[in-house]
Amino acid sequence: MQPQKTWSKTTEPTSYDQIYKYVEYILNECSTSINELENDYYQGVSASLNITSKIHSIKRSLPVNTLLSWSHSLNILRNARSLSDIRNGKTIRDLLAEVRTGTLIGPVPDESCFLMQRILDKTNEQLYSKIPVLANKITDCMSLMEQYFLSFYNIENIQDIIQKKKKEKSPDEYIETAYSYEKARWLHLFQVNKSLKLVREMQQRVEDTKGIVLSSLSQECQELAVRCDCTSLSYIFALPECYTEARRAIIALQTWLIEDTKYTSFIQTSLKVLDEKYIEAKKIFELGKAHLSQAEHRADSFRIQLNKAEQENEINEKKLEELEERLNTKERDYLSKRLTFEVYEDQLKKMLKAAEDKNDDIDNHLSIERFQQEVKQFLKELPKLKSQMDALQGRIEFLKQRKQELLTMRTEYRKLNHDVQLALEDKILKENEFDRVTNCRQVIRNIYKCRATDDLPQKIFYALPVKSKNSGEDYNDDLSKAMRLTSKYIGRDWSRLYWQLPFYPLRGKEEVSKDINYIDDKYHRGDVYRDQATDVLNKWRRFHTRAKLEDLIQALRYIHRFDIIQIIDRCILKPKRLLHKEQEEIDPRKKEIEDLNRKLNRLFEKIHTGAIKTHDTS
Repeated sequence: MQPQKTWSKTTEPTSYDQIYKYVEYILNECSTSINELENDYYQGVSASLNITSKIHSIKRSLPVNTLLSWSHSLNILRNARSLSDIRNGKTIRDLLAEVRTGTLIGPVPDESCFLMQRILDKTNEQLYSKIPVLANKITDCMSLMEQYFLSFYNIENIQDIIQKKKKEKSPDEYIETAYSYEKARWLHLFQVNKSLKLVREMQQRVEDTKGIVLSSLSQECQELAVRCDCTSLSYIFALPECYTEARRAIIALQTWLIEDTKYTSFIQTSLKVLDEKYIEAKKIFELGKAHLSQAEHRADSFRIQLNKAEQENEINEKKLEELEERLNTKERDYLSKRLTFEVYEDQLKKMLKAAEDKNDDIDNHLSIERFQQEVKQFLKELPKLKSQMDALQGRIEFLKQRKQELLTMRTEYRKLNHDVQLALEDKILKENEFDRVTNCRQVIRNIYKCRATDDLPQKIFYALPVKSKNSGEDYNDDLSKAMRLTSKYIGRDWSRLYWQLPFYPLRGKEEVSKDINYIDDKYHRGDVYRDQATDVLNKWRRFHTRAKLEDLIQALRYIHRFDIIQIIDRCILKPKRLLHKEQEEIDPRKKEIEDLNRKLNRLFEKIHTGAIKTHDTS
């Protein structure tokens, strides 16, 4: 026994459970109707003619047993006229007319004629009266589900994707739940519409010249025809095809119903996972920022040291040239004196030896003394020159060592810069991942807030904007400010303005007229026009789910209230433009920097995914 319906779609629903029970009840009713129509077709025709299957088996279904009992009689009638197939109603009517006039060759059992006539009558009866009612009922149920069973997630070009006109892009793993439900939702709609189209077209197909071709029927009907030896009796499968497609539509809607009952809990689970991912990604991102900051600090500190070393090196280069020049001079001087000393020393030895062999005279004695003095002088000067050369050489070696240290510092600085670049790339990748998780979390959170709102069915029923319970309206946004200015200056033109305002979903002229009359009768004292304009604009914003400032300005333009448009421009739009202009003047390269950052993000993403291979050049 079916449960009592607790809700009608013409009244305001109180909860989704109420809608679920109603949809389940309607789908069960449709399934029962299909079973009744099927029993009426198979059993009703056979019972009216007292036809029973000669090969009866409880293991076989009703359609199989019935069609097996029909096939012999109907094939006799078909063969009597040598027909290859019975595909449409005209063929049957012509065939029965020839039987009545006796123009057929050979005897035809009356049972075959009565059976064919009964099938024709039953097919017409259901196709023109009962099947359309069933199709409309399924359509109404589908429309109701399409209205209330929302994913609050949009997939770009979803209809083209469903029809395989465009390639499907893989969704982000974090929003796969919402993506899968929205895609399944459209698949169910597509399947139901496809099945209902086939059901509705059956009226025309049974009367077309081409008729019903067995190969165009569903796989179930084709297998049934082969099994029951009815492959040349396509017409008798018109109603079974309708039953099959109707059941297919109901199964799709039942699957959709089950998916929607679980959707909110699945979204809640996804949100919990994303909250954990968000904390983890934020922590990793903060670590990446800290690592980059440390790398930059090390590089900056080392750069300061390197700059000092570079400045010192500039001074040392000049000193080095001067010292090398002095060393060369000292070396030449030392070499010259050393050679002279050796010559004098050798000559002195010869003179002393000669003095021992000969008589010493005064001139020889003076020469020896002079050479001895020169040799003594060289012995004093050469060590002094040597020590000076060693000192110069030591200073030169020190300066060269400092230069080598500078080269080492340059290499180290390049390494630190490379570390900074790697840290920057790592930070950008982690930032992209964090932004990705944040965006997905925001999407799932918005979906959950909308789905978890207690008054969601009522908002959908009254076509009101669907927002989360805690979101509230921003009463200080540009549209709210413009509405207050308009209410202040519109005067008696508030009703003309309301007529020109757009509505989505569409609001009929009768409803707009009732709104104006109601507000007109509501206010009688005080600043009536301002109160009326405020009320009517608030009503417009409440009913128009896509209300924006441009809509209000366009409506004011239609009623030629350019004075209010100028006030809105002066008080709201112009300061906003000036603010943007000042921001651009503060940072004129902002767009260039943002473009460069986007290019870097794409480059790092390609490197991360392996689309571009990099090679270490260090």
